[in-house]
Amino acid sequence: MAAIPIPITGLAGRKSLGIGVLCGLAVALIWSGWSVATRFAVTTSLGPYDVTFLRFGVSALLLWPILVRKGLGIEQIGIVRLLVMVLGAGVPFMLLGSIGMQFAPASHVATLMIGTMPIWVALLSGLLFGERFTRQQLGGMGIVIAGVLCIGGYALIANRAAGEWRGDLLFLLAGLFFASFTVAQRRSGVSPWHATALVNCFSALLFTPIYFLWLKPQIFTAPPAAVAFQVVAQGIAVAILGMYFYTEAVRRLGAPRAAIFGALAPALTVLIGMVALKEVPAWLTIVGIALVMCGVACVVTGGRAKSS
Repeated sequence: MAAIPIPITGLAGRKSLGIGVLCGLAVALIWSGWSVATRFAVTTSLGPYDVTFLRFGVSALLLWPILVRKGLGIEQIGIVRLLVMVLGAGVPFMLLGSIGMQFAPASHVATLMIGTMPIWVALLSGLLFGERFTRQQLGGMGIVIAGVLCIGGYALIANRAAGEWRGDLLFLLAGLFFASFTVAQRRSGVSPWHATALVNCFSALLFTPIYFLWLKPQIFTAPPAAVAFQVVAQGIAVAILGMYFYTEAVRRLGAPRAAIFGALAPALTVLIGMVALKEVPAWLTIVGIALVMCGVACVVTGGRAKSS
C-alpha cells in the first residue's frame, strides 16, 4: 500500500513538513556519503566483493527479525517478483556499482546510478504497465539524457584512457537494476522495510558462501579501521538508516517531493568527493550533473498524464 502523506495544516503540519524535509536531506547525504565511501574502499584496501559482503552481511544480521515476524511472503509477492527484487537491489546491483567505482569517480555514480533511477522507474512503468507521461516529464527525461551524454561524452572522448566510460555503463545498468526492484516492490504489496529485509537476508544467504569459498576475502588483511568504517557505511547507514529516512520522507511529503531529494545526491557527492577524494570534475561533467538534477526534478514533479 502506498504511503499517505501527512496533511500540512497548522503547527503540527508544519512540524511534520520540517521533519520530512530533514529526512529527505538525510537521505541525500547518506546516498552521497555511500558513493564516496565505496569509491574510497574499492580504490584502496578493499574490493567490490568485500564491500558487497559487508553491506548485506551486516544488514542481514540486523534485519532478520523482520522476516521472523512477517515471514517470507512468497505467496503474496510471487517467485518471479521476489527474484526481480533480490536481483535488482541485491548482489548484482551492488557489484555493478562497486566494480564501476574502480573506473569512474564518485560524482559519476551519484549522477548516473542514483540520479537516473527515477527515470528508469518511469520508463519501466510506461513499458510494462502503460503509464503515461506529461510533457514536463518527457522534457525532463530529455534533459537527463542530455546530461548523461555530457558525462559519458567526456569519459569516452576526453578521458578514454582512464576507462571511465566502463564505470559509467555499469552505473547506468545498476540504476536500471534498482529501478526494477522499485517497480517490483511497489506492486508486491509488502512494506519497504519487509522488502529491504527480504533483499538483504536473501543476498547475504546466497553470497556469503561464495565470498568465503571461491573469492579472496580482504576483510581480514585490510586495516581494521577501514573495515569498521565500511561496516557502518554499507551495512548500517545505507541499508538501514537510508531506508528509514526515505520512507519517513515519503510518508510526510509524498513520493514526488521525497524523490526530489535524491536529485541532490550528485551535487553533494561532488562536494564530498572534492574534499575526501580530491576528485575535481571537469566542466563538462559539472554541466552534465546539473542537467541530470534538473531533469529528475522535472520528472518527479510532473504529475500524471490524464488518460484518454
